Amino acid sequence: MVIRAFVLILLVLSVTSYFIPVENVIKKDNEVETPLLVFNDSTMYTLTTDSMNRIVYAKEVYRFEKRDVMHEGALTLKNFDSKNNYVTDVLYSDIIVKREDIYKFFKNVRFKREDFISLNTDELFYNAKEEIVTNTLPFNGNYYNNTIKGDNLYLDMKSYFMKSNNTHFEIDMKNK
Repeated sequence: MVIRAFVLILLVLSVTSYFIPVENVIKKDNEVETPLLVFNDSTMYTLTTDSMNRIVYAKEVYRFEKRDVMHEGALTLKNFDSKNNYVTDVLYSDIIVKREDIYKFFKNVRFKREDFISLNTDELFYNAKEEIVTNTLPFNGNYYNNTIKGDNLYLDMKSYFMKSNNTHFEIDMKNK
């Protein structure tokens, strides 16, 4: 009799435990994505049929499945301006994150076009497909020998149209 009760209790417990849903909880915070490839002192060139228009240099590059993370890098862009003159734009940064055609620059970002404009900020976003540079943080820089400061930069690299919010532009009257 005791054995029948024991077997019956085991049967009831096994049937009820079969129908109780079990959640497979995986904590995503504990997952660390490992890079597919790691490069040191790397240089990447983008070639077209006409020329080489983009060079990316970085001390360390980590290639993940959907993004590339670069440390102490620079992006050099070679284009023609509106007057069909050859210009070189260089974006320096401590950290660069690239997803598809979007480059995100973080920490000590410096933008330099030839010898007449330079901008400094802590974040910058470059869309390589549309050739547009934006940011959401304050920036400062020089335009020829004049000083420029502002917020929320928008810079179209094709037409070289630039705008920002709260812009302060100081013209140096000593150098004419």
